[in-house]
Amino acid sequence: MKRAIVLIALLQVAVPVAAAQPPQKVKIDYVVTSGSMRLGEGHDTLEHDGKKYSVVSETKTVGVAALFYKLNIRRESRGSLMASGLRPLRFEEKNSRKPRRAAEFDWDARKLKLTDGDRIETLPLSANTFDPTSLPYAFAFAQSNEESVKVFVADGKRLADYEYRIVGKETLQTPLGELETLHFQKVREADDKRGLEFWLSVDHHFLPVKIRYVEKNGTVVDSTITSITFQ
Repeated sequence: MKRAIVLIALLQVAVPVAAAQPPQKVKIDYVVTSGSMRLGEGHDTLEHDGKKYSVVSETKTVGVAALFYKLNIRRESRGSLMASGLRPLRFEEKNSRKPRRAAEFDWDARKLKLTDGDRIETLPLSANTFDPTSLPYAFAFAQSNEESVKVFVADGKRLADYEYRIVGKETLQTPLGELETLHFQKVREADDKRGLEFWLSVDHHFLPVKIRYVEKNGTVVDSTITSITFQ
């Protein structure tokens, strides 16, 4: 596999990492766009009690996009909160157009069970393995003092490893106004056509306020915050 590194050291130089955990319940609403076209909308709900966490992410197509391509996706990640941050135990994705996917993390046995429809695969489980839903939230809980961390992502279909770099601090234009963010970007090899980036708000507990996916065909899809509430 390709080596995967998140430059935590650079993050610590830029701003304090996870000076305080996010509130126990956070709801983020967002709009999904591709260029100027509005494709969908959704919301993420993060809940934790200092020991356990859950992130539920729901997205659906709306408007004209829904007429041509009706899609509903629900993703859920549940796990524990450790001194080092999030540790997922179970991930599940229900997609109205694809088979159910799931990932089960057995940290004691160091085994990862992937389920993609009827296909089941068991793989070794490495430290710092996340799922697609927990990964953007991991930085809000990170307490690592190490200079680099390997990150693996399990989505039920496959286990992949990525190299991320911090692009730097950026002022992001959003429906909430200007937000000061840290921009993380997946480093892509020459033959890797898929991209994943996210922007974490400095003033909102380093929670994700924008996530960008680049598909194999080059299509760019952005999920951008429209509101955030804390409890």
